[in-house]
Amino acid sequence: MPRQSIHQVLLNDLASARQDLQLIRFQDLVHTAINLLDSSSSDKDTDSQVSDSDSSTSGMSSDSSLSNFMVDTFMSLLETSEASFIAGLTLNHQILSFENTIVALMDEVEKSCYLAAHTKAPHAPQLQLLEEWCLNNDLKKFHCKLCVDPNIFASLIAKLENHPIFSNNSNNPQLPVSVQLTIFLNGVSHYGNGATMEDIAEWAGVSIGMVYKCYCRVMITLLQLHNDVIHFDPMEPEDQEEWDWAK
Repeated sequence: MPRQSIHQVLLNDLASARQDLQLIRFQDLVHTAINLLDSSSSDKDTDSQVSDSDSSTSGMSSDSSLSNFMVDTFMSLLETSEASFIAGLTLNHQILSFENTIVALMDEVEKSCYLAAHTKAPHAPQLQLLEEWCLNNDLKKFHCKLCVDPNIFASLIAKLENHPIFSNNSNNPQLPVSVQLTIFLNGVSHYGNGATMEDIAEWAGVSIGMVYKCYCRVMITLLQLHNDVIHFDPMEPEDQEEWDWAK
């Protein structure tokens, strides 16, 4: 049986609490209705008893006393019923308010991606080292990271930067094409633990999701511009084999 997510467990608990409140509310309404019916029956019994007493003592001087007793009894029952009814309404209002709070919490849980705040992972971008290596003519380190020479890297940027995939109408612009190409080349030129998105994200100082987007954009562009950006050296046997295989 698959394990339920924390989101789903919390939603189930809130739904169960809401059902319990609805049951309590229903039971309270039934209890209030029964009390009102009992009070109404008591009023009828009192009226009947007073009526019988009046008929049996119609000639006596105690009629006014019995009448006063009937009024006092009726008012006492009415006050008791009214107090119970008001208390029931107050409890019902509190239950409805609590239920609305639970519904609001369920909406927040369904809309939220994270139930607890996450600490932002530290990033230490090292992209500036590429420029420094170029200025110092340290091509070995540059080639170690991107597996291309600086002049080839610049040529690739010139061919890719005008592709529409690198432009959008959002208020948040994309990363420069040079940065996206750097992230892509660093990822595809390594393997194993050194090629994980987490490692690339820490090296470039971006999020893992941004690394994935850079991979997709650059790969789509390279495939569409395949013949313009990928060339095989006919003088190299290995390149010639690759070219024959690519055909």
